[in-house]
Amino acid sequence: MPTSAEMILQELMRAFPATRQRAFAALVNTTRGHEPMAVAQAFRDKADWTTLDPDWLDAVPDGLSTALSFLSDEAVCFYIPAFLSADLNGRLGGADPVFALTYGFAHGVGEERIHPRQPRTWGDYARARWSALTRPQARAIVMYLEWRVVSRATPLEREAIAEALAKYWHARAADAS
Repeated sequence: MPTSAEMILQELMRAFPATRQRAFAALVNTTRGHEPMAVAQAFRDKADWTTLDPDWLDAVPDGLSTALSFLSDEAVCFYIPAFLSADLNGRLGGADPVFALTYGFAHGVGEERIHPRQPRTWGDYARARWSALTRPQARAIVMYLEWRVVSRATPLEREAIAEALAKYWHARAADAS
């Protein structure tokens, strides 16, 4: 029996602390360009993910819906439940938590090098990005991804989710970290 959106919302509230205890070392993963700086400015004073308006999340920054691409690893692990909650409530149209949670694990991208002269792959990047999550947090993400598959994923999203679950998320949720 598939998990309901309400059950996943409750799990997100249990697994993720609502407020951050301190400022993040970095809010964004790059300082090059206007877009990441707009993301940093937008999230600068957002210390409680449960209070973030879904419409704001869907548009930040400046209507571009790209915050998940620019948030630092520490920040994305803190704010991801806000995006998942907004999606579970049908309030996202532009922001895409599925892409954020599957990129590097799906569509053969994981073994591609980020830079041709560096050994680090997109899979390495993705594993490092989500490494700070606890097992209960990873389980909540697995619940969300499985819900998304049966609720409204496109065929391409279903494929990406299945691959990401198999290559990373199921094992990550089972780890004792």
